[in-house]
Amino acid sequence: MNFRMLAALVVAFVGLAAFPVSASAATAYTTGTLNVRSGPGPGYARVATLPAGHRVTVFGCEGSWCSIRAAGIRGWASANYLDRVHVVRPIVVQPHIVIRPPHYRPHRPHRPHKPRPHKPQCKIAPGFPCK
Repeated sequence: MNFRMLAALVVAFVGLAAFPVSASAATAYTTGTLNVRSGPGPGYARVATLPAGHRVTVFGCEGSWCSIRAAGIRGWASANYLDRVHVVRPIVVQPHIVIRPPHYRPHRPHRPHKPRPHKPQCKIAPGFPCK
């Protein structure tokens, strides 16, 4: 090994030992649908979207943007959508409304009128009543 490579390894080891990841990481939860971005700001590309109540690990913040890791994704998220306390919000289910038409009978087609059978006329003579 040459001297430069050995010096770079020593500097890297000292840097990792001075800032352990587990000591500086904190757990937080998303308060709403959260866009994870590639950098600290809305101008950076969206890497992923996390649902409300998802647990994330926060490594540090710059202004209102925090470096996070969640579900194997590393990126930046707005601190406005992170909270250290896990708040369970009730799930709101919209009712399923069924509107039925009023009771009706289907239209029946018009049937022609059948003549009613009438009493037979007397065969005695016209104008004379039958007895």
